[in-house]
Amino acid sequence: MDQNETYHYCKAEGHMRNKAIKLHHQRYQEVGFLREDEDDPYIDASTYFIVQTPDKEEVVGVTRLIFNPLDELPTMKHFTIFDIDKMKIAGLERTKYAEISAFTKMPKHDVGLGLIRTVLNYSLTNGLTHWVCCIDERVYRYMHRIFKFPFEVIGDPNVYLGSKTIPCVLNLEQCLDTLKEKRRKLYDYFMENEDNLMEGSNR
Repeated sequence: MDQNETYHYCKAEGHMRNKAIKLHHQRYQEVGFLREDEDDPYIDASTYFIVQTPDKEEVVGVTRLIFNPLDELPTMKHFTIFDIDKMKIAGLERTKYAEISAFTKMPKHDVGLGLIRTVLNYSLTNGLTHWVCCIDERVYRYMHRIFKFPFEVIGDPNVYLGSKTIPCVLNLEQCLDTLKEKRRKLYDYFMENEDNLMEGSNR
């Protein structure tokens, strides 16, 4: 587990949302995923989550959920999705899925698991059942090896934001069932309630 107990995790609102957007764009520009003058068309449809240092002076991690209609989600727009998988997702209620993206953190801050836990807690509380995502090929292999997440590949890999990327969907219930069976400590960690998790938050 990462040593995240001293960090503060929360849904980003108000001026903290602006800080979340700034960190996302800063980090993505540093690694060449975004140009400095490039527009981000998903900001208005996104709910952001952040990690702050213990003194709450600095935002050191961010991710977001994008709540666009299915055909307007980044993964669906930029990849060739298998027809059967698109039909499966389209069969879900609009309130049951979102795209998770913009996952990034500052170097030397081991906050990834805590950030995932925060978004997962929010998703379960708000009735989400599936995450759509596109994952760098190396990250995809790492996640399968370490966490045994049942990511389902839903389309052809493609070069996206500068690297070979795989379009996926994650069934949250299946994910938790797999973790409970194969990685119980990680399951317990993800399901542990925290006072600073935004339980019952609205989008």
